[in-house]
Amino acid sequence: MLMGIEILDDALDILKTLLQGDEVGRNKNTLLYEKFRYSTDVEEMLNHIAQKLELRVYSGNDRLFICPEAGSRLFGWSNEELRSKIPYVATNSELFTGYFIIMTLITMFYKEAYPDTPIAYIKLSDLVEAVSVRFENLMQTEDLEETSQKKQFDFVEICRVWQRLPDAREDVSGGKNDKIAFVEVILRFLHNEKLIIFDNEQKIVYPTERLRTIIWNYYEDNENRRDLLSYVRSLEVSD
Repeated sequence: MLMGIEILDDALDILKTLLQGDEVGRNKNTLLYEKFRYSTDVEEMLNHIAQKLELRVYSGNDRLFICPEAGSRLFGWSNEELRSKIPYVATNSELFTGYFIIMTLITMFYKEAYPDTPIAYIKLSDLVEAVSVRFENLMQTEDLEETSQKKQFDFVEICRVWQRLPDAREDVSGGKNDKIAFVEVILRFLHNEKLIIFDNEQKIVYPTERLRTIIWNYYEDNENRRDLLSYVRSLEVSD
């Protein structure tokens, strides 16, 4: 049985490694992963420390993943910080439009309202079409401002952002000059964060194990976010 100081040291070693961006799993930093996997005390200590720091540690496919809790002021990003990380996204309205695209992508990867129904890949053209369909249905929603207040998400403004973008032109790339270009900007951000693999040549999007694990726990942990995702999913087809 581990002593208290040993448990704390092991948990901190795992947390430090994850925060440094290194892998902890069966294939790398294996000893740390085994300490987590085979010691309930270490697992509980790690989760306790992470929670105090507004972090979540998730386990999936023999690996550990870490991400900040929603609204975390310590490790999360402010809107300003996110805008600086995503090229060509200059306003909060454009940033929230990016959120909508991400939520649409998630609902396409997981066709049912549960995370055990993943799709292997999605074509860029299908994603752009799906986003457009959802925006069209969204703009037909009665009392959209009331819905925005209820969901705490400014659907009215992001509809304006999407409407202002010209129709997609696959022969033009770079910037945010049309719908395809804007979606590609968001996909490259997700690719850089190791949440997806965006094949720029084939124009195909693949989910990473990091995304799968986070989404699995996302559905389990956050009812408000699940409700927002469910609403975006409902926009797939009009009544």
